[in-house]
Amino acid sequence: MMNRLKLFSPIAIAALILVTCGPSTVRLKRLERANLQIPPVTRLAVVDFDDPTHRSLGPAVGNVLVSQLNTQGFYQIMERGKIQSVMKEHAFNMTGAVDPGTIKELGAILGVDAIITGEIISYNVETNRRTEMVERKTGTGRYQEVEKTNPFTKKKYKVKEEIMKTVLVPEERTSKSGTVSINYRMVDIASGKVAVSKTQSSSSQRSYKDNIPGDEQILSGLLNSVTEAFVKDISPHYIVVAKRLLKSKADPNQMGAAYAKQGEWRRAAEIWEKLSAVNQKDPALWHNLGVAYEAMGEVEKAELAYNKAQVIEPGNRLYIEDTAQLRNAFRGALPSENQQVAVDNASGVRSVSAGDGKIVRIETTGEIYVDIGSKSGLKAGDRLLVFGQREIRNPDTGEILDVEQVDKAELSVTKVMLNSALCRTTKQQVGNKLALKDKVKILKAEK
Repeated sequence: MMNRLKLFSPIAIAALILVTCGPSTVRLKRLERANLQIPPVTRLAVVDFDDPTHRSLGPAVGNVLVSQLNTQGFYQIMERGKIQSVMKEHAFNMTGAVDPGTIKELGAILGVDAIITGEIISYNVETNRRTEMVERKTGTGRYQEVEKTNPFTKKKYKVKEEIMKTVLVPEERTSKSGTVSINYRMVDIASGKVAVSKTQSSSSQRSYKDNIPGDEQILSGLLNSVTEAFVKDISPHYIVVAKRLLKSKADPNQMGAAYAKQGEWRRAAEIWEKLSAVNQKDPALWHNLGVAYEAMGEVEKAELAYNKAQVIEPGNRLYIEDTAQLRNAFRGALPSENQQVAVDNASGVRSVSAGDGKIVRIETTGEIYVDIGSKSGLKAGDRLLVFGQREIRNPDTGEILDVEQVDKAELSVTKVMLNSALCRTTKQQVGNKLALKDKVKILKAEK
């Protein structure tokens, strides 16, 4: 046994010890299909939303939608600046309240398959201040003898403690109620008809004693929530799921699970595939193999493995849930690398790519880990652009007028794994410090 363990790294051995000590749960990302039935759309444009309150919120709402659609990386999103330029050139004056005919005309000029418009129905926060009676403990001036135990010596001793009572005291509170409601419409350019019309709303109500958030902070969070809900309506999107890894008789030392816990799903799958070839009747083994396939985005293979586990133990609730949870999994093809380029801007960045990701770890040595790898087509030597976002606000109202991209650095990929990559900084903008969750984009290869 010791000779076999020498073949594995200390990390793998540590993971093995953790796995064999009890139930093992892993988290993975699964790509779900859009919630709504949508037409075959690849190229998409988002125009400013209609704002009946005349607070200039339309551009900001559109920008947040574009940002979240880009994060999913399914659609080619037309650059907002180019849309404005074309609209100005052709004398279009439109927001979300225009007729489908005008939108169809603009879509033909832009060369997109669909345009998203909409209307801001509600975007407000109400603030109320009031005095509430809250419970507080206070002393009575009377004492009683109580018995206690010394935690170290375990000896008992007696002390006198003041008898407390509960009283109601006045306390100033600030209540904030926020609501954001937006109607989204996707117009299919080919037919000129509204393919999707959906109103998404989000609200919050909380009472504060101190650390009271500003109205814009509340509204920004609600807008992100509303936008995220609509993006899930029209786009395939990732969700995080928790899956159990079972102890298999065919893999008593759980070496496959040890690799899985480290995110080495390909190696885990290889172990379980070899074991399944000679252990056809082990349902736990088929379940674990299905989890590995699911983690790698191979939905059809995952479903086959889960089905084999269910055939062996048809009444097992976990195996039934395995296949049921794949009901909404996305099974189509993501846009190819050639299709992913929506707009090549001056910096040469692919505006939309299924490989776009974010920084997940920064080492003290300066090495940087990102959450995209060979599964997304990344290769050693590829260059990445790191960027953040800066909000442009109205100085009088505090409202978000726009979201500006701020380039921070360029990275060179030095090592590629399945779902992550190790990079080093090759160029950095002065004063722009890298941070966790900074976004990255794949730069075009130099000719």
